[in-house]
Amino acid sequence: MEKIKKMGLLGATALIGAGLAAMSEERIREFVKTRIEEGAISKEEGKVLVEDLVSETRKQRLNLEKNVVERLHNTLQTADKELADYADSIDEMKIRELEGELEKMKSLRKGEK
Repeated sequence: MEKIKKMGLLGATALIGAGLAAMSEERIREFVKTRIEEGAISKEEGKVLVEDLVSETRKQRLNLEKNVVERLHNTLQTADKELADYADSIDEMKIRELEGELEKMKSLRKGEK
């Protein structure tokens, strides 16, 4: 169950990154279209510029997503380890508590005899 939650979080992160990349691509296309309409660049130059900028934006987004996923993965691994350590500590405390109760019961039995 916990792994499903982790994958959901990582998947959501990837989707957010993809959404940001798509948004940036649209802005790039709008920017280049405006420059073409103003006559600052030709359609051919605009096409090459869009391809270059979109490609670079995608590379940067992929690197960002990769870094985010790696950090999330490392954080989740650390949290899992800490939770396991806490669970072990709680188990040890319960065992000591139960041993104490057992000793009390034994001493009460001895007192009754």
